[in-house]
Amino acid sequence: MNESKKFRRLARWVKIRRWLITVGIAVIVVGAALPIAYKLTQMRAAKESNAIMQAMTLNQEIMAPNIQTSDQYLGNTSIMGGEVISHRYKEIEGYRVPWSTASGNYTWLGGGGDTLANATDWGDTADGGLYDRLTQQKIPLFYNTRVKKPEIKVTQAINQVARSQRAVAEMAITFKQPLTYRQVRAKLPAKLHAQWYWIGVDGQADSTMMDNNFLGLQVPSIKHSGRLTTADYQPFVAALREEGQASSGMSYDKFDLSKFARKYAKQHPTLRQAKFAGVIVTGNSEDFTALTQANWIYASSVGIFKPRTEIK
Repeated sequence: MNESKKFRRLARWVKIRRWLITVGIAVIVVGAALPIAYKLTQMRAAKESNAIMQAMTLNQEIMAPNIQTSDQYLGNTSIMGGEVISHRYKEIEGYRVPWSTASGNYTWLGGGGDTLANATDWGDTADGGLYDRLTQQKIPLFYNTRVKKPEIKVTQAINQVARSQRAVAEMAITFKQPLTYRQVRAKLPAKLHAQWYWIGVDGQADSTMMDNNFLGLQVPSIKHSGRLTTADYQPFVAALREEGQASSGMSYDKFDLSKFARKYAKQHPTLRQAKFAGVIVTGNSEDFTALTQANWIYASSVGIFKPRTEIK
């Protein structure tokens, strides 16, 4: 009887010891795996956030009509992911006007969304115009001359602006036919500043339905003359090629932005060869008077337009 009890006690102790060893091994394995798993998830999250940052940077280079970026950082971060945030603004004759914030969510699980789409502009259509959804500032529109009845009808806003006093304005000017950079410079009055050059669209695409996602070239903010150089144009062409390879999938009325970017970069590799369909200019309201009789303008659409005392 005593031998039987000893055997049962020994067997119980062996089971307990094995269980304790198993638990100990599990604790050690989990303890070692957690830091590794955490590091791997954060590496994946960093990859996702970097992809969004790169998409935002690409957008700023080729798809930000007179829009400047003041920062780009990670916010609302957690163990699961976070958000890439970029504050933006417009500069109108030395005055800064807030613009909608670009943002994109990321997670280490992947599938954070279409990074380009997260960083693009969305507009509200009202009163025959387009407005930035967050700030409700008016968006200056370009028009496809091949579309006879665009969703937002063609406007001629130059006379309205020129009649105003002591105001500053941002104006999108669509040309009757594409112009070279030199031709644009020759036609614009010296006191109006070209801030952004639009490269146009293809086919019958209605550019008024593109939510301000136009393709074009930003004039460097350190230049107030509106002048471009080969050194400014070459990075733009490289960015168009990058967009063409990325194939973001952004399309409007069968117009694919990525395909058009690739096509334009191939056909216009240098500033001398470049053709522009429009331009965004800024200036004091009275300086637009010189354009009231311009016969090379197809349409003029005013964006931000405020008295100087109000915009400060």
